[in-house]
Amino acid sequence: MKIKDYKYIFLNFKFLRHIYYNIYKQKFLNFKNLNLNSNSVVLDIGANLGEITHYVYDNYKCNIYCYEPNKKIFKILNHYFKNNNKIKCFNFAISYKNGFANLYLHNLINKNSIKYSTASSIIKQKDNINSKNFYKVKTSSILEIINQFNYIDLIKIDIEGHEYEILPAIIKNKNKIKRVICELHGNPNKNKNNFLNNKYKNFIEELKEIDPEKKWFISHY
Repeated sequence: MKIKDYKYIFLNFKFLRHIYYNIYKQKFLNFKNLNLNSNSVVLDIGANLGEITHYVYDNYKCNIYCYEPNKKIFKILNHYFKNNNKIKCFNFAISYKNGFANLYLHNLINKNSIKYSTASSIIKQKDNINSKNFYKVKTSSILEIINQFNYIDLIKIDIEGHEYEILPAIIKNKNKIKRVICELHGNPNKNKNNFLNNKYKNFIEELKEIDPEKKWFISHY
């Protein structure tokens, strides 16, 4: 697979990945010292190229399940891990139900399909996406995914605003999930994706009740 992109090249080789981890320390900070091991179960929801999966596996050798709807990015993701029987990759989006959805792509996706793939979203209103540039992707219910496991040590979520549609089911299953690390969109302080401001505020208030010590849920990025 010949792809001219620095991130792809760095992630493709273990010795380069460790350089990458050191260059972008902040990106991986929340995934250090997680007390995971080779028996742990990790879900990477919105895996993209698998940066977090690479880091978690390199450090803990966990069982990891990756979910990525972008068909081009999924091919690269699957290529990375095709010979690793502890990492499973699935080409669909995680949502609140099974079905299909439009995956909207970044405004600049044609300039660099790898770099700008991280902004893809199934939310049409999201900032920086082109509402006319999309294709259909399969969606799978978060509840069905959770029910496949007896216990989940970590769920990492990066799904560009759609997190608020799956977090209720995750909270209901809090007793079988050790930790969640999630990118939250709609923070009023950042003045981006303002249509999600209320969902962000409501979720933060809910967290004060269910996770007052801020140990179960970690807001990422």
